[in-house]
This record gives sequence, C-alpha cells and structure tokens, in this order.
Amino acid sequence: MQAQIKRMNEVAAIVFLTPTPLLSYEKLVLKSLGSNTYRGFHRKNNSCLGASHTFRDILTKNKDYLIQALNNLTSEIELNKLASELCSELIIELGKNIKASQLQSFNKVRKPVDIVFEHFIAMGDDFAPARKTATQWLFLPLDSQIFQSEFIFTAQEAKALGIKRRFTYKDIETAQHYADIQNFLKEKAANIGLNHRIYFDLVWNKRFESNGTNLFLTNPSRK
Repeated sequence: MQAQIKRMNEVAAIVFLTPTPLLSYEKLVLKSLGSNTYRGFHRKNNSCLGASHTFRDILTKNKDYLIQALNNLTSEIELNKLASELCSELIIELGKNIKASQLQSFNKVRKPVDIVFEHFIAMGDDFAPARKTATQWLFLPLDSQIFQSEFIFTAQEAKALGIKRRFTYKDIETAQHYADIQNFLKEKAANIGLNHRIYFDLVWNKRFESNGTNLFLTNPSRK
C-alpha cells in the first residue's frame, strides 16, 4: 500500500501540478465529458438537443466567469459554492428536454461538474493560478470505479458510508451523502499520506501506473 501511495503522489505531482501539454478551455469543454456520461440523461424529445449540447453551451457561456472564479478561490467552501451554482444553472437548462426523474439525484449533475473542474484546473492553459491554490480542494468525481475500489473504500468504510459496490454515480442522491463521502476522503488521504483527496482519482483505470504527463494521457483510451 505504501508503494502505491508513493507512486500516486509522484504521478499526481506531474499530472495535477506540472502537466504537459496544457489544453485550451474550448478543447476541455469538448473533451472532458464522455458520451457515456451524456447518455445517462434521457431526453423527453429525442428530436431536440440533448445533455451534451446543454453542458457545452453553459460552460462556453460562462468561460470568463469560471476562469476568474476558479483562479481566485480561497477555500473549499468557495469551490463547493461555485460548483453548486453551476449545477443549479445546468439543472434548469437540462430540465427543458431531460426527464425530471433524471435530475433528482444530487450527484447526477455534480459528478460531471467535478470532472470538468478537475480537468480545467489540472490541464487548462487558463488555470495556472488555480493549479497552485485549488488542487488541494478539488472534489473527487464519484462513479462506479471509485465505489468498487477497495483501496479507496475498505468494506468497513463503504458500509459506514452507506456505499454499495454496485453503486453508480446517480446513487449518491443527496448533498449530505456526497459531503459525508468527500469529507471522509479528505481525512483518509491525510491519514494515509496521500497529498490531496483528488489524487484518489488516479486509481480510476489504474492511472497511477501510467507515465502520461497530463490526465488525458494517463488514460489508456486517450493514447
């Protein structure tokens, strides 16, 4: 376990703090979220635009605001507030053509927002200040691979947190459950010597074994 933690910190120092190459805001808006994420939002009318258009439109519209806000964060509380604001805007717009039942789970929209913020800060050429200050506050995107990891959640920890191994991202239905998990992850990272909570994301697809120099390049499917 200690060897894995050491490796995760080493890879994370590269991909989160000194990444290359950096990518434009526009490219990250297009590439950060995969089709499998968008497919999870079922449309009321299939002839109308779906979730991918809504996410990209809102992220593009808010470009200047999000760059300024993320680069000037002073606390995890501010980051959470910013994410919540963006989720609220997304839910309103998604609700125009996404079934209401698809938008009731807190983490259904929050996980994509957490991924986008992670990618902006870890790879964006507009986010050098945020890389230095806000990496420590990034929230771990919660999905099935994270819930299945016995490194991240032992059986006892998962049970205490109300997590089942079969969970997908939509199964974290409330803001309180989400907050309980994120607070646990921050504490666990500190206890085991992992420098930041977001570094647990390198367990996803065993990215800590990669020699990639940014997050996209640690993912085998991106190479």
